[in-house]
Amino acid sequence: MKEYLIFRLYGPLSSWGDIATGENRHSFSYPSKSAITGFIATALGIKREEEEKHLELSDSINFGVKIWHRGTLLRDYHTIQTPPSKGKIIYSTRKDELREKVELNTILSSRDYYTDALYDVSIWKRKDSLLLNEIEEALKFPQFPLYLGRKSCVIASPLFQELVIAENLFVAFSTFEINLKEKFEKSKVPYFYNLTPFQNEITEYIWENESEAESHQILTRRDTVLSRKRWQFGERKEFYKSEKSVTLQ
Repeated sequence: MKEYLIFRLYGPLSSWGDIATGENRHSFSYPSKSAITGFIATALGIKREEEEKHLELSDSINFGVKIWHRGTLLRDYHTIQTPPSKGKIIYSTRKDELREKVELNTILSSRDYYTDALYDVSIWKRKDSLLLNEIEEALKFPQFPLYLGRKSCVIASPLFQELVIAENLFVAFSTFEINLKEKFEKSKVPYFYNLTPFQNEITEYIWENESEAESHQILTRRDTVLSRKRWQFGERKEFYKSEKSVTLQ
C-alpha cells in the first residue's frame, strides 16, 4: 500500500507548455510534470531562483494524471514590441529592449490554451524525505497565488486535495472520486462536479513509474526540470492507458 496526494484542477483556461519554437507557444493537452512541480513549489513558497529546492522537489515525487476532459483548443495571439536589429547590440532584458528611444517594431506570436479542461492529479513519494502532508497543507494555504500554467489561467474550483492510501494509482484515483462524492452527499451541498458534461467515452491516465500498471503506450516528454533559472528541461518517460468511462453520478 502506498500514500498518494490527489487534487483536482479545473479552470476556464489552462496552458501547460510545450517545446517553444519561434513565435508559436503551444501547449500539451494535460499537465506536464514540470508544470505540477512548479504548481506545488508555488504553494510551498519556493521562488524561481531557488534552484536546488526546485530540483529536489522534482526528484522527490512521482506524478500521474487522470484526464476527465482535455478541453477545447483555443489559439490566441499576442503583439510584442521589439527594437530593430542594430549591429552587434545584445539586449539582456526586456527592459533593455524598450529603453532606447527608437521606433519599435511589432511582431505577432500565438499562444495555445485549453478551455474547460478537467484533471485529477496525483503525486507520491520517490524519496522518503518528501512529506506529502506538508504539500497537502500548502495546497490549502498557498504562499503564492496558484494558476493553471499561466498567470492568466485562474483556478475556478477548490482543489479538494486529499491523502489516499491505496495499492496503486488507479485505485487511489477511484477512491478519491468516491470520497469526494460522499463528502458532498453528507453535507447536502450540490455535488460541485456533475462530471457528465466533461466526461468522454474513455478516461485517460498518464503516469510515471512503470510498476503502477501495464500501459498501452510509452511516451517521451521533455519536461524534467534541469534549471528553472535558465528554463531548461530534460526528457522523461511516461506511461499511458485508457479505459471506458464509468460515471459515478
